[in-house]
Amino acid sequence: DDDDDDDVSAESPSASSEAAEDPPTKPGFDADGKKLKWMEILEESAEYDPEIKNLLDGADSNPDEVEKRIRERFEQRKERIYKEREGSTVPMLVKFREFKSQNLWIHLESHNAISDMEQPLLDEVFKAWFVLGKLGGFNSDNMQVQANFFEVSNMEYDMEQANGDGDVPTAVFHAMGGPEYKGRWCRCWFDLGSADEMCVDVLINSLITFSREYFGLKTLVIGGENVLEDWPVQESEFYVDDSREMEIEMGPFRPPPPGTDMGPMGGAGMSR
Repeated sequence: DDDDDDDVSAESPSASSEAAEDPPTKPGFDADGKKLKWMEILEESAEYDPEIKNLLDGADSNPDEVEKRIRERFEQRKERIYKEREGSTVPMLVKFREFKSQNLWIHLESHNAISDMEQPLLDEVFKAWFVLGKLGGFNSDNMQVQANFFEVSNMEYDMEQANGDGDVPTAVFHAMGGPEYKGRWCRCWFDLGSADEMCVDVLINSLITFSREYFGLKTLVIGGENVLEDWPVQESEFYVDDSREMEIEMGPFRPPPPGTDMGPMGGAGMSR
């Protein structure tokens, strides 16, 4: 028995020293001491998005506190988000005008004036689309599941194809302006960056369902500028003229237009 006690006492200092070598991970950082990527993105986005800034203020970069605040915010808005709405059985009309992917205006017309309660719903649709684009979700070069739709179960996913040839993200959105409203109309400006045109199909499909389930949309206009004669885009704080567009095409970096809402992922860089 004494020998057993000696063995235990001999092991205890070693175990204690091993525990001392591994200090607890600091909130907001991974085991290697690097700040969590999603926290970095939120902190960068706070420079452009006041809602995210309010979310982070006083949280001391603690991801548990940030997650708690997000959940509380969702609970506060849940009733409004899930409020039953009547959509429209009349199909939405889709029109295309001059398409400039890096200087794109999207206009939406409702059957009736868009109310203050309805505006946040459209805001979230546009923001959700932008976040997916900012994360490179619209990349037609990596459609492996679609290509193997007949045998998805236990398929082998090619990470080399998914990651591409270089370290620079491809097929990503660059910037988004804040949605604007006038009567029955809503408009929003986007710089689609290097994302593939499939992103427009995704938006159209989403808005078709939105119109059917929530409140009716009469017309979706992709591209062009002055869809309404008495509401020219030149008067918008998000307007980018042709000379500014050349800066987008030629320069590797650029600031967002004045007042631009970069959305939840917008602060993650403007590199082409």
